[in-house]
Amino acid sequence: MNEYLLTSAIYALAAFVQGVTGFGSALVAIPLLALFLSLPEAVAVSILCGVMLNAQIGWNYRRYADRERLRPLFIGAIPGVAAGVYLLHSIPGNLMKGGMGVFLMLYAVYGLFFERVRLTGISSRWGYLAGFGTGAIGAAFGAGGPPTVVYAALTGWPKDVVKATFAYFFFAVCAASAVAHAASGMWSVKVLSLFAVAAPAAWLGTKVGIRFSGGIGEQTYRKLLFGMLACMGLLMLRSA
Repeated sequence: MNEYLLTSAIYALAAFVQGVTGFGSALVAIPLLALFLSLPEAVAVSILCGVMLNAQIGWNYRRYADRERLRPLFIGAIPGVAAGVYLLHSIPGNLMKGGMGVFLMLYAVYGLFFERVRLTGISSRWGYLAGFGTGAIGAAFGAGGPPTVVYAALTGWPKDVVKATFAYFFFAVCAASAVAHAASGMWSVKVLSLFAVAAPAAWLGTKVGIRFSGGIGEQTYRKLLFGMLACMGLLMLRSA
């Protein structure tokens, strides 16, 4: 199948996941995109789609956004993005794929077996570390969500607040990463063409996911998502 059609189909699915859970589009899309694109191309397309998806979700959940919750994440992400771009150009592609596979497997294990362990009242200082980790992993792999997801899970925030926080923070991280990618020469004609073709499918997938989220138990769906991530992690390890 044509790689443009494949990219659109993958991002329709990934955007649907993002619309339902508030995160996870890159974690779904990048392992699949990397099967027929180079990892830098997959990351660059994913970051561009992430800007659009998070803007769309942020608009839908805008009344739940809280500046005090967002501030530590934003501050920590600034040096994290710079670190991530450096790693992307310094580590061999196969090693990065292997690292991504291990990363996905560890995150899936957390989601499947430890997600119910929640602490409330965790210090906002941990938000700086979560922001740094998200900025670095997002810029390097295009899938920086887990550090912030773990942090949010430990705070005990309400569901809609979590989704709003994810959307606004991930929008900022993706936008900063996109600028860094453009400056470092990652925006090829191919990358921009793939994004242009995938954008309508991603927008529709997000819209359907947001509507669908009201009719499904989030925890049940997240467990299914983590199972998919485990399979994708194994696939990345095999391709490395």
